[in-house]
Amino acid sequence: MVSGFVSNGIPELIFGRGAFQQMAKRVLPFGTRVLVVGGVYTDSHPGFLKEAFDYLSVSGLQVTHVSAGGKQTEEAAQMIRADINRDAYDCVISIGGSRAIDVGKLLSVGLPHIAVPTTAGTGAAMNGVIFGGASAYEETQKTVLVPTIVFADPSFIDEMDRDDFAARALGVFTLLMEAYVSPKASVLSDALVWSGLEAFARGFVAGVEGKTEGRDDVFYASLLAGVGSGQAGFGLTHQLAAAFEQKTKLSYAQANATICAEVSDIIIEALSDRLPDAEAMDKYALVGELISSRSYEDREEAYASLIGTLRRWVARLELPKLDLSPRELSAVSQALLDEWDDQVLPVRLYEEEMMQALLRRCARASG
Repeated sequence: MVSGFVSNGIPELIFGRGAFQQMAKRVLPFGTRVLVVGGVYTDSHPGFLKEAFDYLSVSGLQVTHVSAGGKQTEEAAQMIRADINRDAYDCVISIGGSRAIDVGKLLSVGLPHIAVPTTAGTGAAMNGVIFGGASAYEETQKTVLVPTIVFADPSFIDEMDRDDFAARALGVFTLLMEAYVSPKASVLSDALVWSGLEAFARGFVAGVEGKTEGRDDVFYASLLAGVGSGQAGFGLTHQLAAAFEQKTKLSYAQANATICAEVSDIIIEALSDRLPDAEAMDKYALVGELISSRSYEDREEAYASLIGTLRRWVARLELPKLDLSPRELSAVSQALLDEWDDQVLPVRLYEEEMMQALLRRCARASG
């Protein structure tokens, strides 16, 4: 029997190499006055930005460009609002990573929003979540913020360097897995998330090696991670990584990747001790079997395979550790425990459990 569930909005998705070149003809019906929101990607790729402008202009669109830069989402949106007349535009196009796309969401309320993701990350284009506000892990789910159309062209990540791709890809995997084991997950979100997990398992190693087919699979997986997070919520690894991005020199992707094995391990241990019959236990075992490409008679073997594989990947990629003192780690842990969401997180952890996981990836022994 299928249990009842609520599904949030999902945008129209146009996926594949060459998808970006299909955008102009889909934008024209909305009007010709276009606000393009860029960010770190467009700022660092001026050649691409010029080509995009030329392409849109030749298609009959009047384009104005603004940049979210490296600022926090709300701050960037407020600054841009102060400099433009939003009523002068018919639609908004956001091009870049999650920051640019989230700023586009805020600026486009009441207008069509075309999102063009250029990284394999949180899949921000596929949900109505705004990430980052007064606190590093603040999320707001609003269907009105879901983009209208997403043009997802995997060629954007062809030139991404190996280490950046690998860290982002592990973050994608963690988002998918934690959406899959979330108590808020539904039969619909599970089907979509599992498709993403299969694509990750198929493409991760090939993508790290720079192979096009592998990167295409991981780019697709990142979009499904965005769907899963929008439907079932963000897991503990994501929330911790967001906080560590603010407090260390690590990027969100690096912070997510460096702790993914240890956080997953402690969650599975806590579930085994306190909720051994929870559905999440079976789901973690299925994920373990998927990434090892074999079945196990004993769930414990599947868990060991999952955590062992993640630890090997983290070690081989030489991911940086957290440059924080135990005291600073404790402060982050306590902040998350104070806002624990039982609807999204499969088991409530104790502070000592969370600290045990984090100290394994801590660069400082004391302080």
